[in-house]
Amino acid sequence: MNLLRYPLILRIASGLLLLLLLSGSPPLHAQALSEAQIKAGFLYNFAKYIEWPGEAFSSKDASFVMCLAGRDTLGASFDSIDGKTVHGHLVAVRRMGGGSEDFRGCHILFVSESEQRRVASIVRTGQAALLTVSDIDGFIDMGGGIGLLNADERVQFEVNLGALQRASLKASSQLLKLARNSSSMRGKN
Repeated sequence: MNLLRYPLILRIASGLLLLLLLSGSPPLHAQALSEAQIKAGFLYNFAKYIEWPGEAFSSKDASFVMCLAGRDTLGASFDSIDGKTVHGHLVAVRRMGGGSEDFRGCHILFVSESEQRRVASIVRTGQAALLTVSDIDGFIDMGGGIGLLNADERVQFEVNLGALQRASLKASSQLLKLARNSSSMRGKN
């Protein structure tokens, strides 16, 4: 081995490493995510770990539609899901107008806290193949599918198996293992 070339190889390797570190690669330290980013991430992962019936899509090329009812508290975090893929379908993000009860075409509906007074009527629409998710306190007790809550300084979720069954949805065992709790006795209004 030529000893004169060894330092040159080290200098090139260290230079390449420095370029990699400075070139838009992820930072070495983890950045804290906002609550909106975490909730948007939960919505995307719920889509991946819940099975929708085939008739939930008009065609193989149909979009997987995530809707938001009420005041938009997720903002750009919700928009970041748009264009991703779930179960072979491109995700389309849609915001629903105030007072809308027509959620046809939606696969996931996030119900904002601003809709607290309308939760019962939204949940009662009982549309097949629609997963309802919210961060409203007691959402699954009102018949919602998945409730997000802050506990132990982190966002957690609860699953209402009865609501999922009524919507013809099936949660994976991995999703149910991660849930804070799950119940099939809730939301029988």
